[in-house]
Amino acid sequence: MLDLEGNLAVFEPISVFQLISLAQATGELSLDVGDNSARVFFEGGSVTYAEISNRKVKLGEYLVQQKLVTQKSLDKILVKNRKGKKLGRLLVEGEAIDEPSLRSAIEEQIKEVVYEVVRWKKGWFQFSADKRPGEQDVFIDIPLDSLILEGLKRLDEEGEHEG
Repeated sequence: MLDLEGNLAVFEPISVFQLISLAQATGELSLDVGDNSARVFFEGGSVTYAEISNRKVKLGEYLVQQKLVTQKSLDKILVKNRKGKKLGRLLVEGEAIDEPSLRSAIEEQIKEVVYEVVRWKKGWFQFSADKRPGEQDVFIDIPLDSLILEGLKRLDEEGEHEG
């Protein structure tokens, strides 16, 4: 059952995020803009996890780009991954990265999903209360206020560059 749904042309993502935050809601917000879709999970109004269908950079690539793991250690772990374990867990268990660095990287990726979604001006959203993500490596607790402020700042900067 959907608890809230609507048109992003009427209720922009920031408005929907603020409503979820004010309600201190827990659940999944799905957004769809045709060629792209995203899911953002909330716990008590804070973002805990987010994913986007056409993510520009996957976690492994991001960790290598940020020099948090080497390409060699990533490849080695990916080859060994026959049990379907999550990449982050495998990297920590293989001592290729420590838990705090992994958490920080995942938090940055979650933030980037939210910043991307904030830009969407048309499409559809739906919120399902009490729905949680499947098994994940790491759950983050990111207060929505700071995400919204950074998202708005980025929108303003884009507007200045276009104008």
